[in-house]
Amino acid sequence: MAVVTSKPRTPPTAWQRFKSGNLSDTQLGFLLLTPALLTLALVMFYPIANVLWRSLHFERLNQPQRGTPFIGLEHFREMLWGREMTWDAVNQWPLRLLALLVIGIILWLAVKGNLKRSHAAYWTLTLLAFAFLLGFHPGEEGRWNDRRFWNSFQITWLIIIVSVSGAFLVGLPLALMANIKSRWRWLARIALLVPWVMPRVFVGIVFAWMFNSTQGVINDLLSRVGITGPLWLSREIPAIVVVNLTIIWTTSSFVALILLAGLQSIDESLLEAAHGDGANPWQRFWHIILPLLRPAIAVALIFRTLTAFQTFDIPYALTNGGPGRTLEVLGIYIQRTTSSLDLGYAAALSVMLFLMSLGVTIIYLRWIYRDD
Repeated sequence: MAVVTSKPRTPPTAWQRFKSGNLSDTQLGFLLLTPALLTLALVMFYPIANVLWRSLHFERLNQPQRGTPFIGLEHFREMLWGREMTWDAVNQWPLRLLALLVIGIILWLAVKGNLKRSHAAYWTLTLLAFAFLLGFHPGEEGRWNDRRFWNSFQITWLIIIVSVSGAFLVGLPLALMANIKSRWRWLARIALLVPWVMPRVFVGIVFAWMFNSTQGVINDLLSRVGITGPLWLSREIPAIVVVNLTIIWTTSSFVALILLAGLQSIDESLLEAAHGDGANPWQRFWHIILPLLRPAIAVALIFRTLTAFQTFDIPYALTNGGPGRTLEVLGIYIQRTTSSLDLGYAAALSVMLFLMSLGVTIIYLRWIYRDD
């Protein structure tokens, strides 16, 4: 008697499963994520792709006869490079010495076993590249192709470093105060919301009035004790100080709120056990609270740094980017480039701002998710 062997059944394709309604778990997951992915593509990926496309093309609305020809990385070369570029060991030597010092500390930590060798190699190579690139600059007869970009780049990073550090140093004590067990702590938590919810332009106008050299509150108080106040918003250094103070005042409450949420998630039994073992308040803060607060700190720093990159309203409201171009941050420079109808170069500036924000975010994420 002949034995009839049946052919193995071909597994159904994804389309056949979709038509029959018998989806696998993976296919069902992708199907449920489709609306979110389409929304992200519409509101995030398409604008990024559009700006990137414009940055690679010449596009000036006051020269429509030229059209929008493809020019590649010409905008970025004009932005980042200079004429007759040279390299020497004297240029920016203090920063290079600082980078070499940090490399020495990294290697010492790696030898001690406090830092993974892979992380040490990564940061060593990064700092070596940084120290080497600092030597490139225009020669005696050369100059930067776009001095305004480098001026905006420097003041933007200065505001980021000062305002983010200041907001954290002010926000952490505020969060600790708001976390104290007291029947009045609700008042402290409400007070934390006030600076953050105020419109930034309004805050800038208020501080511009306060630091007015002739009618401002600050100079009036100084004059009452026999001190002649400076021209706060008409000189470079005082204007930078005022802008950073304003940003720190209005953003430290946001940092405090995020850190307060992190403090609320810490198990009280850990602190009680440490107290029972004889740990003083500083030891409990340094060895228990601060390590457990690291994810909240990273989230606060990420959001605060990203908003610092996008700083526009407060410098614009205070001094309109002045005096001169002292406070012309990248956001203001992009706005003015767009106003001059050079959309291609404004798009290239926006791409550069996006890449800097992305790089800092990746560094933060590597810090928060590193293996201990």
